[in-house]
Amino acid sequence: MNTPRFLFALCLACLVLPVLAETAHTPKPGSSERKEICDGLRSFIISEYAEKKLPKPIVLKVEYLKVSGDYCWIEALPMLEDGSDAVPQFLPDIGYSHCLKRINVGWHVILDLSRTDVPDGDEVRKIRRYFPGDFPVSILPKFWQDLFLQYK
Repeated sequence: MNTPRFLFALCLACLVLPVLAETAHTPKPGSSERKEICDGLRSFIISEYAEKKLPKPIVLKVEYLKVSGDYCWIEALPMLEDGSDAVPQFLPDIGYSHCLKRINVGWHVILDLSRTDVPDGDEVRKIRRYFPGDFPVSILPKFWQDLFLQYK
């Protein structure tokens, strides 16, 4: 066995495999990862947006979800557990869009881009500054990726 080549190959694998393991994915409905992400977002929505006491727990109708490493982007519509609308009687009528990060135990909202309108160029540039430097832009929906490219 050629030890230097083996060590080189081993070092290369140690560098490449973590990158390959970080490919973006969408957790399947019912998976523990998806449940943890939704739990983090659900508690944030209730604490930040509930305009009055909710009569039932909320569930999230996930419209977009991508995860890479310890970051995820989720767009979801909160609904009451029985399937009835939580919006606008209990929660504002906005597009719920959030960046979450896995911190210690659980997922936590680190950036809330929920809104009713499309941001202008100055706002997009400001929003970009709020993203962590290691945030994988590839998990953003095409809408946000296009805005970030348009307003560098």
